[in-house]
Amino acid sequence: MASIDLDPHVTLAFALQDTKYAVLLGAGASIACGMPSAWDVQQSLIERIAAAQGSGEVGDPEAWYTRRFGQAPSYDTLLDSLTGSTFGRQALLKSFFEPDETDREQGRKQPTAAHRAVARLAAAGSVKIVLTTNFDRLAETALREAGIEPTIVSHPDDISGLAPLHSLDCLVVHLHGDYLNPTSMLNTPAELAAYPPQLDALLDRIFDEYGLFIAGWSGTWDTALRNAISRCSTRRFPTFWADPRPLSEVAQELLKRRAGTYVASDADQFIGQTADALAAMADIKHRRPQSTAIAVAGAKRALEGGQQAISLHDMLRRELNHVAALPLRDGPFNSPDSDTEHERRLTALEAETERLLALVATTAYWGNEETDPWWLGDIEALGAPVRSGGATALLNLVRAPATMVIYAAGIAATAKGRWPTLVRVLSQPQAEDQLKGGTVPAAALLDPWTTTGSAERMQNQLQPVFTEHLALGPDAYIDAWERFEYLRLLTAYRAGQAFGTPFIRRAPEAWSYRPAPADWLQNEIDRDGDQHPLLRNGFAGGTTVELLAAKKKVDETYAQLHIRRTWGQ
Repeated sequence: MASIDLDPHVTLAFALQDTKYAVLLGAGASIACGMPSAWDVQQSLIERIAAAQGSGEVGDPEAWYTRRFGQAPSYDTLLDSLTGSTFGRQALLKSFFEPDETDREQGRKQPTAAHRAVARLAAAGSVKIVLTTNFDRLAETALREAGIEPTIVSHPDDISGLAPLHSLDCLVVHLHGDYLNPTSMLNTPAELAAYPPQLDALLDRIFDEYGLFIAGWSGTWDTALRNAISRCSTRRFPTFWADPRPLSEVAQELLKRRAGTYVASDADQFIGQTADALAAMADIKHRRPQSTAIAVAGAKRALEGGQQAISLHDMLRRELNHVAALPLRDGPFNSPDSDTEHERRLTALEAETERLLALVATTAYWGNEETDPWWLGDIEALGAPVRSGGATALLNLVRAPATMVIYAAGIAATAKGRWPTLVRVLSQPQAEDQLKGGTVPAAALLDPWTTTGSAERMQNQLQPVFTEHLALGPDAYIDAWERFEYLRLLTAYRAGQAFGTPFIRRAPEAWSYRPAPADWLQNEIDRDGDQHPLLRNGFAGGTTVELLAAKKKVDETYAQLHIRRTWGQ
């Protein structure tokens, strides 16, 4: 029988379910966040020496140093010459490896998506050992953010007395030292040619007893590390080596000796996809034995009793926590093909939010003032922006879960006529406007066109929630969608926000460019005036005068947009 062709991250995720792995991170795992490589630091130190001595531009710093001082540069010599104490060495190196205020604002020198994905794998118990050739401590930072306090080996002396490997939550081994222990730092070919015996012995155990996947490491310069991997004769578990560029000849030979798999991907993407796949499989296996339909049925039963339903509260809380923990915020936010990556992430997000949106819609439709806070208060956290550069579509997608919850709840409240809940959805949760500054109602800012790129797609995404789980007919669902969207546009106008691309039909009369729900709202206000529940709950300032003034502007703007679209302008 022919085998099926699975993506490498899927194969690795399956291996991680039952096997403990070590990950080897090279410079490529850290450079993406602006962290200098060991070579960059050495070159910079030499350039500073040359500048201080008045040599000006030196061209090749290493060659200049060798000519000037008659020996090849090394960290020991450089640091001894530039500083007079251990504290001085640490202070000098911290300027390279620790972020300043500007770095933090720009998201530089912070754990990358790869580091955080490794931490997720460690938290799942699948990665027990992190080997790194880097001097930075980004791996430790990411692990601590995930609630794991790692055991750290940054000097061969740290290996003595090390507890049995299987007993450690996570072990981080700095193969070439780290910046907090300057005397341990290795960089030159001579320094990287051989490891101390105790480090070799530790690596022999790791490569024999654990699976291995490699990312961000070229394998070109680290002779001692190549030898350690090569001399392990056992092939207990699959080996994977991710690099966006073709491997060098020495790396190919090493991978061949391990009978491993080459993955044409960078560290952020490959490790992130692996962590996503492992989480998805664990979700199916442990957390999601029920279908969405069963969960909704349970929610309806809980709400029938007329009292606060603890079981529904707990279901909502689990789903909200699950969506909040999705790796959308981990990046990376740059991609060679951002459109393809956006589609992949959005498709995964739609699958992961299916149950949450069904539960929120059910609770907003059948619930009461006591159940509204169970989901309403999470919209602000789900809609928080990330501080990073990158593709705008990928950055905006981080806030899409908030949009999805706003629309699921708002459409449900509109369909049921739960006006106080609808007003709270439109006005209470706030979101940061990164362009203008300050905060505005999240419903005004985080429309589907902005956060996902398509309001039509979100309408299709939510349709089964209402037609299958809440038993609305297709026409009733579209009416509820458009009425909520129209009220949301009024909120956006009053908050000074652009409309994006509103997904509302034209009124059916020939040559009319009014939005379809405009007459519905006019009839509501004509009937009840200031006593309409929308206005009594503070919508649009709480008066018909303010509401109708905003309505006139929205109708005019909608007409202009629709005319341009109709005539291809």
